[in-house]
Amino acid sequence: MDTGRIMAAVAREIRTQMRGGPVSVGNVARALDVSVRTLQRGLQREGTDFRSMANLLRSQEAAELLGRTDLSVSAISFRLGYTSPANFARAFRSVTGLSPHEYRRGLS
Repeated sequence: MDTGRIMAAVAREIRTQMRGGPVSVGNVARALDVSVRTLQRGLQREGTDFRSMANLLRSQEAAELLGRTDLSVSAISFRLGYTSPANFARAFRSVTGLSPHEYRRGLS
């Protein structure tokens, strides 16, 4: 896969999978018709890895949901495919520096 297009293709597929539930490197690789290792090498050449990219995209989607909906943090976490609200909060804080509750309070 051409490394110039890999980031956009992976981001698009991660967003698609977020709407349907859990996101995995295996599912993204299958959807892009490449091996997991080829996908990982392509992302590495772009200076990132699958987990970091998925967490960033999930956090962006979470920020949008926190700002425009009244969904609970728990509902958002499950909607984005996290196994628990605590895992979601930890990942969100690692990207934004704020907990989901702090982020939402800052928007008001």
